[in-house]
Amino acid sequence: MSYSLPMRAIKALRQKPGAPLFQETLHNILSASTPMAEKTRLLDEMDTSAASLRALTERWRELAMLDLSPTGAFFSQGRSHAGIACLWNAYNAHSQVLDKSELTPQGILPKSTISRSHACVLEAYEGFFEETITCNRRRQAGPSPQQGLNLKEVARVLNTPTLIQDACAYFLSHPQAKVCDLYRDLGVQARTAERRFAAQGLSAIQIKRACAISSATRYILWADSSLSHIAARFGYADSAHLHHEFRRSTGGIPPSIYRQAGQMAL
Repeated sequence: MSYSLPMRAIKALRQKPGAPLFQETLHNILSASTPMAEKTRLLDEMDTSAASLRALTERWRELAMLDLSPTGAFFSQGRSHAGIACLWNAYNAHSQVLDKSELTPQGILPKSTISRSHACVLEAYEGFFEETITCNRRRQAGPSPQQGLNLKEVARVLNTPTLIQDACAYFLSHPQAKVCDLYRDLGVQARTAERRFAAQGLSAIQIKRACAISSATRYILWADSSLSHIAARFGYADSAHLHHEFRRSTGGIPPSIYRQAGQMAL
């Protein structure tokens, strides 16, 4: 669950059936931040009735199951409040937030007066954290880079066209390959492939980047490999390139903090 997920859930309740969920999921992997003005607008327009809050919780849970962003990868296997608090406080330090609330053993404590809708979102966070930790602690196996959904599986679950599923499978199997290598493997001309991807509202390079960051994240969180080793394994030019892409994916939080949170969450 990225920290933009509540905003996505609020928007999703207003979308028509058949919204391009895979494209939205992929874009969330690449950049999980939500502009401050949009956060404010969505909270101002949020319905805080009991029925709407139940619908929000259900939609939030559905989106979280498909979240392959670094924060989503953390929550898919994390088992401790300490790790969650580490990321919560890092988000407050590195990103623009409406209120620099603090996550404590007693719950989330706002630092200023917040709106009713904002308070409902914070309450939903607390419920989600408890549910996730309880679920993960039931598992016998500990966190591992080999566990969790990958982008190919998400594409299949969301019934995306074969072109997208094939591209996800290719870049997961060949993380150091280039887009032109994918086109050659598919047996199509570059312009033809680009048109087909564009018709789906995305590009092959976005799929390649999303596969790389989601795969690299699990090793940052749940393995002892160095950042340079992870970068080389998943097709980054160097550790600085991975560092840059990771921060873009998390709204500004560096990989070192996620690694620290991952160690706390074992």
